[in-house]
Amino acid sequence: MQPDAAINQSGMKRILTLIVILLAFGLGGWISYQFFNSTPKEERNVESTVLLEKVDKVCKLVTVEGNFVETYDEENIRNFTIYLPLPSTWSFSKEARLEVRGKVLVGYDMDNIKITADSMNKVLRLSNLPNPEILSIDHEVKYKDLEESFFNAFTPADYTRINKNAKEVLRRKAEESRLLEEARIQGNQIIEVIRFMANGAGWELELEGQQVTSPKRID
Repeated sequence: MQPDAAINQSGMKRILTLIVILLAFGLGGWISYQFFNSTPKEERNVESTVLLEKVDKVCKLVTVEGNFVETYDEENIRNFTIYLPLPSTWSFSKEARLEVRGKVLVGYDMDNIKITADSMNKVLRLSNLPNPEILSIDHEVKYKDLEESFFNAFTPADYTRINKNAKEVLRRKAEESRLLEEARIQGNQIIEVIRFMANGAGWELELEGQQVTSPKRID
């Protein structure tokens, strides 16, 4: 082999080796960039089963809507007593702080109301008129803070109970507010409209045997 040919062959090997090294570094850099800059993809499988158990016909009249925002705190303490070597009691607590937003609908359940017409005396009678009540509560719970202990952690049953208790808090707030009284005023105004229409046709309106008077609004 000629000396020049040997030198050229050695140079080609060095160039090829350098190219391979550069390609390896480039490939490694590209893989690293894709790994650290790619957006992670999450796969979620959601399964739902809807069961329709019963369909009832209802006749409800909503006259007032109230919106509430409340902060609700609940604390649970679990005590453990160890009797060896001496009786000792340890307490482990868990506490939930949440914000409850809800819409309360107040009105009348009209299923049992009775309307009778005395055409001879031209009297329209309303009986079994219901009292205003809370018809529905649509609420949303937002957990602000959860603190738990190793021996007293939150369970699915706890979240279910907290959600139920939060709904009861809204119910009590609605009962303590003026929603029921406002619903009663609105209901009386509806009766006044019926009375006006009956009088326009030459009839009288009676409520449980008593003639309906105009309601007074409470400001």
